Amino acid sequence: MVKHTKKLLVQSFKILFSAGIIYWLVQSGKINFAALKNLLTPTAAAVALGLVLINLFFASERWRILIRSQDVAASPFSVFKLSLIGSFFNFAMPGGVGGDVIKAYYFTRDNPGSKVIAVTSVLMDRVLGLFAMVLLALLVMTYDFNHIVQTPALLTLFYFISGLFAAFVISLSLVFSQKIYDKGVLKKIIAKLPLSEKFLKLYESMHLYGRDGKRFILVIFLSLISQACAIVFLYLAGSMAGFTDVSAKTYFLVAPLGFMATAIPVSPAGVGVGQAAFYFLFNLYTGTTSELGPTTITAYQVATFITSLLGAFFYLRRKDRVETADLIDQP
Repeated sequence: MVKHTKKLLVQSFKILFSAGIIYWLVQSGKINFAALKNLLTPTAAAVALGLVLINLFFASERWRILIRSQDVAASPFSVFKLSLIGSFFNFAMPGGVGGDVIKAYYFTRDNPGSKVIAVTSVLMDRVLGLFAMVLLALLVMTYDFNHIVQTPALLTLFYFISGLFAAFVISLSLVFSQKIYDKGVLKKIIAKLPLSEKFLKLYESMHLYGRDGKRFILVIFLSLISQACAIVFLYLAGSMAGFTDVSAKTYFLVAPLGFMATAIPVSPAGVGVGQAAFYFLFNLYTGTTSELGPTTITAYQVATFITSLLGAFFYLRRKDRVETADLIDQP
């Protein structure tokens, strides 16, 4: 009871936090809802929803490849349905338990005995997706380095992203290294930690994902394609909203950084945090003040929510669905 109450309070705080940011952005005129009307034409709406659907599909395929690497059968459609259910719950059940936990839970229900695989594959999927965002941001910033060095804040951000990329490379190398695994170096360190048995199982499972270099590259490639779909959406939304003077290159730099901010679980599906992050990043990179960032990410979140309603449909069709309160209390 105490645990459930605590999680409920955390969820309520995150909803209020998100609502507070949105209220501030609207009151200060930093979100141009009028510009979003340009996306309501049948053609524009179809393209927008199509891009979001493709984005979610490639992200789903990334997760499926990780699952298959553990010798568990998983069809593209079955995994895609779970991904859509997870996407829906990102909006419908915000807080400490989100879409990742939901889709892992139902994957375990569909594949008995695969709890460890479900948890580690979802965790690795999130880690590699974030790594791909960092990689893309670093590549674009390096490409546009002459502009970066002219703005101290951007240069600081470049150093931070470079450090984050290095940290990812080192961490993944340690986890995936066969030599380190065989020598038991990390195992000895983990054995000294609290809950060592669980961490050891997690390490051993995550180590398996790095055995096939081609599969790892494919996962990163699918992540980049998924991100590209989201970035194209933002670019088209920005152009239709009247921000035609902003180059596509700017979107490819800002979007990965902005999506990294929305991945931090402090609001429902990144709503509110995304608006603030994109507002700051677009203004910082372009050197001007406009509603471009909040307007485009709001359009993307609305389109993602509409697409995620497919997840609600698939969830309601499940005969083994449980109440969200029961899902929250899952260990």
